[in-house]
Amino acid sequence: MDYLTQPWSDIDPCDAAGDRRPALHMVVPVLWEQAHVEAALRWFAALTTELPGSTVTVVTTAREERERQYLIDAVTRCRRRHITARRFPHLTAAELRQLIEADVTGPDGCLSGTVVRSVLSARRLTCDVVADLLRRPELADAAIRHVHYRGEGRKAAQVNYAVAQLHTARDHDYIALYDVDSRPDLALLRRTLGYIAVHHRADGQPPEVVQQSARFETSGAADQAWQRHLCSGAARLQTLWTLRREIPSFRRYAAAVRRPTGLTALDAARRGLAQTVGHGVLVRVDVHRRIGGLPEYTILDDLPFGYQLTTANIPVHSAPVMLVAPAPERVEDLIATHRRWFRSYLDYPACARAARRAGRGTPSEHAIAVGVAGYRAVAWLLATPATAACAVAIVRRTTTPPARILAAAALWLGCVAPVRILAAQQAGRAGPATHALDAAEIFAAYLVQSLGPVAAIVDAATSATGLPLSPKTHRRGPARKEQK
Repeated sequence: MDYLTQPWSDIDPCDAAGDRRPALHMVVPVLWEQAHVEAALRWFAALTTELPGSTVTVVTTAREERERQYLIDAVTRCRRRHITARRFPHLTAAELRQLIEADVTGPDGCLSGTVVRSVLSARRLTCDVVADLLRRPELADAAIRHVHYRGEGRKAAQVNYAVAQLHTARDHDYIALYDVDSRPDLALLRRTLGYIAVHHRADGQPPEVVQQSARFETSGAADQAWQRHLCSGAARLQTLWTLRREIPSFRRYAAAVRRPTGLTALDAARRGLAQTVGHGVLVRVDVHRRIGGLPEYTILDDLPFGYQLTTANIPVHSAPVMLVAPAPERVEDLIATHRRWFRSYLDYPACARAARRAGRGTPSEHAIAVGVAGYRAVAWLLATPATAACAVAIVRRTTTPPARILAAAALWLGCVAPVRILAAQQAGRAGPATHALDAAEIFAAYLVQSLGPVAAIVDAATSATGLPLSPKTHRRGPARKEQK
């Protein structure tokens, strides 16, 4: 915890590095973000005025047009009662309402293609929204570029395409990847630059990759109280993973890369596996080019990118900052998010094959990296059954006293002790009742923690990937409100 409070921002990046401040080229890939992109543009435009030389690139994609056409075809084949938010999460609430209320003109009880097209084509594409926003006087002079990716790839391909357009970026500048709902503030970025400067002075070069970890929060948007409590517990549980696993793992990994023993297998075991996160990761421009950019052969890109870095022996530094990331507000969205995240674990064998083809890593290094990934996947899968087994052991009359004590200790360490860890990072002191509620929320979150991974495995086993649409979060609530 002390690591996050060291005064990195007191260092002048120019003085420490002996060179100009590295520029941050912030890249924000967007897809189906018409309602949220304006707030993001305003936020990042304000940052560029305070960070000379830095730029923002918003990357839209033609995939949106192709997905809209697929949705038109898919909805046209459905009966009206089958047109639901669960089946078509890409549709807005207004589009769902219009389709449900539309007249049925097809002989088979389905909506006509003309009706469906008229409803879905009314929503402007994100690329058109961004172009119009950047023509406004208050944004016209901002250091924001808009590029439109026309290929078939997903988010990683958008990012790689945008980076390829940064012709003026210097080798030791950084590509900073953020989502449309990311809100890195000026203090956080200056603190990150101070951290980079310190390592530049100590190592003779700036860090290759820097990860800004995140604290997850909910806003209590769900209608039912049980959903609000459970999702709040899940957000707290994800933040605990960041503090207890992610940040320490990055620090151990970077230390192992910087101080190798010379024994390949031992060094690989000491490194483990870098598990980068797709938002808040800063990649030095020359490193991005050397490693070939983000991997485009997997569904998601963040964890596979960490595998690329691991096999290339490139350190990942954990910046002493914490972004604030919005967490799912409804249980259905929570499970869908976990289902999407777990797909990266299923992609690790493909990552190993790609790294071997590229000539990166030895067989022992790949075996250890995949083994670490497998351990983390199994731990995630067992979270729910292990929690349930401990709870049953405590209440069952036939449980022996040693087993009951062991189960109670496990639940205490998993649900109660973490509350004390998080409370230490918060202003003010909460009472016992608040701590008890927080612990109960974490316990509830553990009981659904494995559902998403199980669903991802079922998808892989049955080859059921659902609609060939992008696996992303679809925000049905109002656009995020910015703090004044």
